[in-house]
Amino acid sequence: MKLTLKFLLIGLLILSISNCEQKETSLNSEVKQYAKFISDMKSKGFTTGNILVYENGEIVFQSSDGLRSIDPKDSLTLNSQFRLASVSKQFTAIAIMKLKQAGNLDYDQKVNTILTDFPHENITIKHLLNHTSGIGDYIEIIKENFTPQDSTKRYILGNKEVLNIFYDTNPKLNFQPGEEYEYSNTGYLVLASIVEKISKQHFRDFLKENIFEPLGMSRTTLYNYQEGNDTNMPNRVFGYRKTESEKGYELNDYHVVNHVRGDGGIYSTLNDLFKWNMALVNYKVLPKEYLDEAWSWGTLNNGEKIIYGFGWFRFLEDKTKPKNVFHSGGWVGFATYLFNEIETKSGYIILTNNSTGSVFDIKNAIDSIRANVPYVLSKK
Repeated sequence: MKLTLKFLLIGLLILSISNCEQKETSLNSEVKQYAKFISDMKSKGFTTGNILVYENGEIVFQSSDGLRSIDPKDSLTLNSQFRLASVSKQFTAIAIMKLKQAGNLDYDQKVNTILTDFPHENITIKHLLNHTSGIGDYIEIIKENFTPQDSTKRYILGNKEVLNIFYDTNPKLNFQPGEEYEYSNTGYLVLASIVEKISKQHFRDFLKENIFEPLGMSRTTLYNYQEGNDTNMPNRVFGYRKTESEKGYELNDYHVVNHVRGDGGIYSTLNDLFKWNMALVNYKVLPKEYLDEAWSWGTLNNGEKIIYGFGWFRFLEDKTKPKNVFHSGGWVGFATYLFNEIETKSGYIILTNNSTGSVFDIKNAIDSIRANVPYVLSKK
């Protein structure tokens, strides 16, 4: 009997070692595929920016390829701080949820009970979170209604200026609240302003004190945008694009609303975003019941589900796959993507600044490599 048990234990040990070796071989093959993909992209003239892939809570691949700045010319590093664009929205949603946890607001609370100049009666905080408010995008409102007093000056507008124009013009809703889903940057601008009104803090300070510092995200900030190099942020990344002749580069970094916060404006790094994703799935940011609600599908008035929760997308047809949430971002030269597979503690981060549409080709290639199927290269 003892001899049989001994052979059984030896057999289990051998099987365990064999499984570990198979997993390691599979992982090494996957890592080689990521490196090959980046090399193949470079051979076709594409830079891939900064990429990080992690499996089961461990980083398995990182890469940095491209320019951080074109004047002076400087290469990206793993510590480069990219503008996240709409990937910032999940931080805004978490800020709202933290106020809910503290008992300072309710999701069904009407916006005009907090921002008293807000012109629409029946829009709630939840409508803003889910993009079901009916509010049109502020970019169009600014285009139609902002007239620079000095045509020689470069203006940079923020929430206060945009909301003043919004209140003055009182644009009609695109639909009644809760009737449809329509992605709205304006909604998340309003959410950030709600955080400021309730907390009596600038949104930058609220994020720093309640999210970034507690999680050790020391290279993440809601950036106080300025043109040109900033000695206080030497790792800041600039957006750029090729010139029309394709013989050189030019900046693609400035926009008149670069001070708007809530829908974008956060800068961060690969490693800080890895910390963020891991803190979320380990429920160090908020308790599980809060995040389960944030990662659930939103619902319209008629009960129809939509693919957006609170600050994250989640596809309706992914029921057979591990639960995951994601968000993309695009603004001036930047295109970003954050994917978080909650149940397996796996995912990836893509940060680019070269004004191309290749971020989704990179995403698709990573998805293919993770699924152990051939990837497809971007087309010139």
